[in-house]
Amino acid sequence: MSEHDVARMLDLAIAALGEQEPEQLWPLIVEELLRSVGGEIGACKTSDWGGHTAEVPFWEPDSGLREVPIDTRTRQLIMNGYPFRKHYEWSADRTPVTAAQAAGAREWRNSVVGGVTRRAFGTQHVLGIPLPDRARVIRGCLVYRSGTDFTSAQLGYAQRVQPLLIGVERQIQLLCRWRSATGHPRPAADACAAAYALTPREITVLTLLGDALSAVSIARRLGISVRTVHKHVANLYRKLGTRDRMATVLRAQALGLLPPAAHLRA
Repeated sequence: MSEHDVARMLDLAIAALGEQEPEQLWPLIVEELLRSVGGEIGACKTSDWGGHTAEVPFWEPDSGLREVPIDTRTRQLIMNGYPFRKHYEWSADRTPVTAAQAAGAREWRNSVVGGVTRRAFGTQHVLGIPLPDRARVIRGCLVYRSGTDFTSAQLGYAQRVQPLLIGVERQIQLLCRWRSATGHPRPAADACAAAYALTPREITVLTLLGDALSAVSIARRLGISVRTVHKHVANLYRKLGTRDRMATVLRAQALGLLPPAAHLRA
């Protein structure tokens, strides 16, 4: 994979961090994954791979993206996570792998899910890119293709863009948690933030300040540098008219930008 391929995904990830509804960029992210690794079908399941499945769309390139029709039973069999769920539950390693690597080539080929995948999509190979979090829930993106299995270069690309995908998903989770915690309907919560010119990224940093996390912990959670965290915090001080972390949190609570700390924690 070329540096240009990685740069394209980086541009998408950066765009997502500035969006009020970054989850709407998942189709574009999946499309870029398909283009870069030679995939034919893609899906991103950001809830547990073993949990509810009805809402997960499968996309294929077709003058953009076209959702692939799939019956409920087939969807349930595919999205139970085999063989990735077991692979990642048994190991702390979250490196992207193929289904053949996770289960063994023969086991995957002879499995029920492998057969269902061939009938549903006409594909033989699957690449799993997990999006781990603190809860150890197995979730992530799946890319399907026919012909030969994914190459080492394509696996290397998946490993390089994985942190970008994780960053997008964590941004989505924190924005959803912030909107829920404020107690306002979604438009009202966003309008409240807009009144103080807070960007979506600043909102997520503010949310983690409300959790009493240090700059180092915030950086680790968001996958950014401590220096970048300090830059966002400085912007929050300026926009909210405060001079320290505690005053910023209290000011945000008074303005309805944050609920009391006991209600903010997830």
